[in-house]
Amino acid sequence: MGKSHDPCTKPKGDIRICIDPQQLNKAIKREHFQLPTLEELIMEMKGARFFTKLDASTGFWQIPLDEPSSKLCTFATPFGRYRFQRLPFGIKSAPEVFQKIIHRHFGDLPGVVNYEDDICVWSSTLEEHKVRLRKVLQRAQECKLKFNKAKCDFAKPTLQYLGHILSHDGLKVDGSKVSAIKNMPSPQNKKDLMRFLGMVTYLTKFIPNMSEATGPLRELLAKDSEWQWLPNHEEATMKIKGVLSNTPVLAYFDVDC
Repeated sequence: MGKSHDPCTKPKGDIRICIDPQQLNKAIKREHFQLPTLEELIMEMKGARFFTKLDASTGFWQIPLDEPSSKLCTFATPFGRYRFQRLPFGIKSAPEVFQKIIHRHFGDLPGVVNYEDDICVWSSTLEEHKVRLRKVLQRAQECKLKFNKAKCDFAKPTLQYLGHILSHDGLKVDGSKVSAIKNMPSPQNKKDLMRFLGMVTYLTKFIPNMSEATGPLRELLAKDSEWQWLPNHEEATMKIKGVLSNTPVLAYFDVDC
């Protein structure tokens, strides 16, 4: 088994076989099915008070491959050749394929949205929530979609979803994301700075004048810029971290306004 096919250990100790389909990906045509943004997913959540999150167990592996596709996902090991019979991780079209299939089965249900393997059910009352959740579970049974019970949350007033917190008041920053950013040491090189800015950019909607705040830092990433961490860079970093400590709650879109 080559290095690119090494098994990797998941957080709970399970083994996942990985392949490196670089050459295969060059020949794959992407699906014309765009992944939704968080803003699109929460568009109709005004008035929501109950939230459920359902996690599709092993995600892509619930999608069977036809015979020709399966043969294209063959990999060699010291014990012989094997091929995936389910959609493996690493295939460049896998996210939109999975999104398209889940949307096809659940997209017509009110109060139900999904981003790949994370399905969110929301409602304004508990009774309405039970009805919506029952319909989702019935559909899942019909299409044989399995959920990971350990990663599911049911009828919660607040819900951690896609790195944010959903609540009746609106969209909030996930505290764990803020803590991770605040605890990051000062960047020592361009790679460190890119990582910091990447994490901060994910929370752009909560940071006013984001472009201005990160301006001094982005200048360091210019190709012809020599790495030199100065006091103004440290000041900009600390200012951003300070703003994240007092982020606002963003109200859901109100069609009546």
